[in-house]
Amino acid sequence: MSKAISSTNAQYGYASESYSPLLVEQVCTMLEKESSRYYCKDYLNTPAGASTLRNPIDERWRQRSAEWMFKVVDYYDLERDIVNVGMTYLDRMFTETSFHHRWSQLQCRLVAMASLKLAIKLNESRTLNMEDMIKLGMGREMVFSAGAMVEMENEIIWKLNWDVFPPTTFVFASHMMCMLPPEVKRSTRYIIQELVKYMTELAICVYSFVTYKASSKAFACMLVAIESLDEQDYVSDDAKKVLVERVACVFGLGEGDKETRTLGKALRDLLHHNTNLKDFIALIRASNCHADDESPKSSGVKLFQ
Repeated sequence: MSKAISSTNAQYGYASESYSPLLVEQVCTMLEKESSRYYCKDYLNTPAGASTLRNPIDERWRQRSAEWMFKVVDYYDLERDIVNVGMTYLDRMFTETSFHHRWSQLQCRLVAMASLKLAIKLNESRTLNMEDMIKLGMGREMVFSAGAMVEMENEIIWKLNWDVFPPTTFVFASHMMCMLPPEVKRSTRYIIQELVKYMTELAICVYSFVTYKASSKAFACMLVAIESLDEQDYVSDDAKKVLVERVACVFGLGEGDKETRTLGKALRDLLHHNTNLKDFIALIRASNCHADDESPKSSGVKLFQ
């Protein structure tokens, strides 16, 4: 179960109606990092040059890679946002290199495996046994050695210039959660948080979200989560207005921005095609009432035309 986020701590959120200097400083640093170091391009649609690959990676291959990462972190009971980090490594590797034009799907599998291994190593206190990681590789062909995995990890670190701590969509959204006014009750915040987390996990698997900044995706997730609430956890127009104004002030993002609207529509479509929203919110509410129950998780993504 995700830890519920509170905005009552003056150090990390808001003190009355004043911005927390620490919160603003953290957000500014994250925004600078995502703009200057963690940009991803539409690498699958860039010219392939003289590539003669018969079976290059595609959107479906990338989706399977993300879903495999979720299966691994769930098997070892690791934090699911690690998949966001691992997929960021993978997308940036293919942004910075032409491996995806020169390597087969099988060879690119090593990039995916090493990306997740590195993400776990840098973000978890415990790590996976190398042999276990290889056995959990995507598919039945066990063609990679432990040495190949280590070499690819080093390759990723160097190609990414050691920029290996990306601010993820859910981390941005967690900061935005702190901007909700005090009138939004704790149980409602929890439902918003879990809806946002679920949408970020769905979006990780979908290639069309790759080129958008994490902060923009986070804001769109927040807005869609709020509008998806039922009457029991309704957020008033005034409370939403406070959030929107604070996000505009700190993040420079607007509810009416073209990017926000585009992402919002895509996220609504994902929710519609992947869950019964009424039942899903009921499950979230139940998980908040019973500490031993886990909040709902994404397992696979149904894409739409």
